[in-house]
Amino acid sequence: MVLGMVAGALSALAIAFILNFCVNFYNHRRWFRGLPQPPHSFLWGHLKIMGEAAAAAPPDCHPQVYLTSIAQKYKLKGVFYIDLWPISTPMVVLIDPAVMTQVQVTQVLPMHPMSEDFMKPIVGPDNIASSNGAVWKLVHNSITPAFSWSHIRNLSAVVIDECDTFRSRLDMLAETEKTFSMETVGSQLIFDVIARIVYSFSLNAQGTGSQDLEDLRGMVKLAHVQLSWNPIAKFKAIFSRRALHRRLGVSVSTQIQQRLKVLTDDQIVPHRKNPHSILDLMLREHLEQEDLVGNKKNSTELSPEYMKILITNIKALLLGGQGTTSDTLCYIYMLLSKSPEVVAKLREEHTRVFAPSFNETIDILQTKPSKLDELDYTTAVIRETLRLFPIGFGVRQAADGATVAWNSTKYPIDNGIAVVSNAHSLHYDPEYFPSASTFNPERFIDPATAVHAKNNMWTFYRGPRACLGQNLAVDELRIILLETIRDYEFECVNLQPNEKQKVAWSDLDETFGDICFQKIGLGAQVRDGMIMRVKKVGTN
Repeated sequence: MVLGMVAGALSALAIAFILNFCVNFYNHRRWFRGLPQPPHSFLWGHLKIMGEAAAAAPPDCHPQVYLTSIAQKYKLKGVFYIDLWPISTPMVVLIDPAVMTQVQVTQVLPMHPMSEDFMKPIVGPDNIASSNGAVWKLVHNSITPAFSWSHIRNLSAVVIDECDTFRSRLDMLAETEKTFSMETVGSQLIFDVIARIVYSFSLNAQGTGSQDLEDLRGMVKLAHVQLSWNPIAKFKAIFSRRALHRRLGVSVSTQIQQRLKVLTDDQIVPHRKNPHSILDLMLREHLEQEDLVGNKKNSTELSPEYMKILITNIKALLLGGQGTTSDTLCYIYMLLSKSPEVVAKLREEHTRVFAPSFNETIDILQTKPSKLDELDYTTAVIRETLRLFPIGFGVRQAADGATVAWNSTKYPIDNGIAVVSNAHSLHYDPEYFPSASTFNPERFIDPATAVHAKNNMWTFYRGPRACLGQNLAVDELRIILLETIRDYEFECVNLQPNEKQKVAWSDLDETFGDICFQKIGLGAQVRDGMIMRVKKVGTN
């Protein structure tokens, strides 16, 4: 009798569960009725359509690639919806500048919880990229002065110094004619730059190598496992991730404590207008609270909560600061390897604005870093590369009842849906960028198209949560190109061009093969290491 009662109770629970699922299933699918979207299946939602888009592209692409394929295949404009329930969070995709402005500038939506779910295993909780509220404001306000134009110009000497090592490595690679991963070599260069900005000293990734960089890159590789359906792979990744977190945590916390001790021993409260490092800015609030100048206190104790925030966000800065910039550098060299006419224009501009020789160029750059602003064509090359290869997207969440307007119609963006501003789809829309898959820096130079192109390029996004490091990244890239383009030529090795383009919106793969499809990582990143060979062509 007891077994019968237990069986009856279990049956009742099962029936209740099934009924509840069916009700939720029906209500969820019904929510999408009448909204702009690709063909919607009541059984599958858009899972099959997303699967078809993924199957047409190389494996592990960043989702922005799939969304662009769907938008162009089904002629979707402005706003459209993708229903991936129950496998993943449904999304509303924004691909019009006016609509994207509404969620980034006008309403300034907070980050969606799925952003924290993705970022937390990589760098930790409460990071500047995915946090909201008081924590985000604290971190954002503390580090913002480090990214002002006046301070960035003071950092030119740092980039020049690290580029000297980069050039020495290129010389060696050119002499030996060895192939190498530009993703690896470029990331080591940029990591040494960002480490000096964060800590005020180099971690020497280009010289002896940096365990911190290797561990951070390892965390990004494990991010792929987070998206896997293989439970064994996910289980193994937990232990690998813990080991990396422990080692990184010890390294970063050691630097924090050592710097805090120096500041307290020397009775220094860093100044916001002339920061020695980003770490100094992040320690400034603690030092002000201690009132070191007035009372000569000597507290090197940070609260556990604030220490966790510092460790997380220094890891995020070190990782984000090198990843997207080094990826962009890879794509610039890739595009230039097949664009000799662009290389010729770059060399002419560098000689005209600075000087014919390398040494003269560096002398001018060190005394007048503002002359980087005169490199219009170089900046256009960077912008055009970022247009073709945007760094990915952030996912926002709206409050109940929130909407966006497009073509005089309001569309819902609430109900827990992921609000995605997909710059990739905008950048490949021929309405905004004619011949969208063509590498054409002139579109950012020609007076007839330049303003339109700049206004519709959303790689770094807009508003309070726009990328803080965008000006630094552009300056870094201008200096690196200035120091390398006249003296070196880069060749992509082992290219396997596709006989027929895989996607309708780009034919770049007919020249470069699958490496032109960004894969998912921390953002949208380089595929297969960008294997290259370099040749020395200039003179010092």
